[in-house]
Amino acid sequence: MTERKERDEGKGRAGRSGRREGVKLTRKIRRDMYRAFGPPTFPLFMAAGGWILKNIGPRTPFIRFARPDRFSYHLPPVKSRAYERFYRNIIDRGLGREWGPHAATIAVTHECNASCVHCSAFRRSRDGSLTTGQWCEVVDQCADLGITDVIITGGEPLLHPDLDIIIRRIVENGCVADLFTNGYLLSEENLERLSEAGCDTIFVSLDSPWAEEHDRLRGVPGLYQQAIAGIERAVSRGMAVGISTYMSREKVQRGYHRHFLALCKRLGVRELTVFDLVPTGRCIKQDELILTDAEREAFRPIQEEQWKDFRGPRVCLMCHVNDHHIMGCFGVKWQIHITHNGFVTPCDFTPLHFGNVKEEPLRDIWRRMKVHPEYDRKTMTCRMQDASFRRKYIHKIPEGAELPFPIHLVDEEHRAAAGRAE
Repeated sequence: MTERKERDEGKGRAGRSGRREGVKLTRKIRRDMYRAFGPPTFPLFMAAGGWILKNIGPRTPFIRFARPDRFSYHLPPVKSRAYERFYRNIIDRGLGREWGPHAATIAVTHECNASCVHCSAFRRSRDGSLTTGQWCEVVDQCADLGITDVIITGGEPLLHPDLDIIIRRIVENGCVADLFTNGYLLSEENLERLSEAGCDTIFVSLDSPWAEEHDRLRGVPGLYQQAIAGIERAVSRGMAVGISTYMSREKVQRGYHRHFLALCKRLGVRELTVFDLVPTGRCIKQDELILTDAEREAFRPIQEEQWKDFRGPRVCLMCHVNDHHIMGCFGVKWQIHITHNGFVTPCDFTPLHFGNVKEEPLRDIWRRMKVHPEYDRKTMTCRMQDASFRRKYIHKIPEGAELPFPIHLVDEEHRAAAGRAE
């Protein structure tokens, strides 16, 4: 028995070693291609990739789809009006035409039934929330700008009394409506309401694969079990469900990414999204929380190995997507965020705004964003995890100031350039 056990352990080590070597080889091939032809933001590369996903993607080896019609829950279904708009946007970028962002996250409410230690909506005023009618107008403007995915956040979006009206307006505009929730309110009644309104995908945010720790981080006893029960209800109804989490230094060391992968398989969840812990909101000045490259490399294999596992789920690591060899920073180029009271920011983690939709059209704000010297750049890693960006902008936000903060008040270089132009 001892000899057999040693033999099996030896085979296991050899298998893991072989998988690691396979991952290194595929990563080397991919990066060599990017050096030769440019990263995927290169127009021809993006256009080719979009065509492959639409026409032969599900039949292509090594490409993991979240479900047959949707490569990732962060992209529109490949047979939809939204995808056609997404693909035209890629072509327009390549030809130098007018183009818009791919996605908008909208915080439809500031109300929340949790008190997270890492809350990214910290220090935001509770006053001035957009009405349902104003949100519908914002959705219309998003579609006019070329946006394809409208991702609903909060606060806790299920606390908004007219959530179904906003979702219907998103769908009527030919966009995809996705929802991020803490999962506490995923009752059969609410799931029916979301389904009837046309919500495409529900992302449930989990901070830990262990109930006690998750509830402590979210400040709500019993939240984990409520969220798991909600996921199970949604999956049993045939709805598209993803789990969203984040990796801190401690979580990487404890291998939480593997535990979340196993949890997705057990629950029948089709996509796992993993963010790096971004110092924002309540953690805004805690730069020491930013992961090192070595720590990111420790959990990157769960995405790079996923093509070997036919059981799924699909994995989307933001440290992979934000890599300068892949897409770089999403802010402005691919995504914008609109707070519950109308401020427009580069993403939901960036505590800097460029204007308010209650005061001027979204298109005017967007045009100002995309020509800003900081954001008029092709690619880089996540800005909110970049030391120089944080010194130049985030560290200059006054202590205790309401967030998001006006970017022009901390952006001396841009103000100087604007003054010279005048």
